[in-house]
Amino acid sequence: MGGKNNTWWLCTEFSASFSDEGSRFGTVLNPALKRQADSSFAHAEYRIANHASEFDCIDAILALKRAMQTRLDHLDEIYKFNQYSEAKNLGWLGLLESWGVIRQRMLRRMRQLRNAVEHDGAEPPSLEECQDYCEVAWWFLRGTSPLLMPLTETTFIFDEGHMSFRFRYSPVTILASGKVNPEMLSDAEIAGWTKVEMVPERRTGEPNRETPYGNPQDGTYQISFRVADPSSVHSLLRMAFKELL
Repeated sequence: MGGKNNTWWLCTEFSASFSDEGSRFGTVLNPALKRQADSSFAHAEYRIANHASEFDCIDAILALKRAMQTRLDHLDEIYKFNQYSEAKNLGWLGLLESWGVIRQRMLRRMRQLRNAVEHDGAEPPSLEECQDYCEVAWWFLRGTSPLLMPLTETTFIFDEGHMSFRFRYSPVTILASGKVNPEMLSDAEIAGWTKVEMVPERRTGEPNRETPYGNPQDGTYQISFRVADPSSVHSLLRMAFKELL
């Protein structure tokens, strides 16, 4: 290892868990959108609880879909889904599923049902179906609420070393520094590893030092890097979201 190459590949399948040193925003970003999603969901619950005709079921499904879409718009405002090429093929729900945030099958079914009822004149759902979809939407809103307070910094402790991360999402940029075993770092591309750009290590009162460099005491490598390519951040985003959820 060594030389002037700034592009490296890092194994980010760390074999431990985040420490408890993460810091997050203290308030929900754009609380008006959260209130709007909650209000739509509350309206759906009311129409289901006071069911008198098929029109209540139709209105409930429309309100549940509105609550789900409002939450997706809220998350997109924070994380800018379309900066990831995968969003074009997977859709927003599929992208969230690939990050380990949700399971999308029932949410897609609810969306299809809403479209069929509103645009194609399909039979309205039964009361029991509405109750089922209401529960699905409840889990979706509850499960994604922590992401409204994005993780910005954390330190990850693992068997092979440690790493401190700073996350920015719009546009996505991840900065990190720490130490890893040599086998976790490669100057040639390895499938499944994260492409990173090494940056100098900032040292107080001393000149910055190019990374990676070896630690003779324990045989590890000290690294500082940035990931600004949306195609290379997914494994690290999964780590960040796992810490929140």
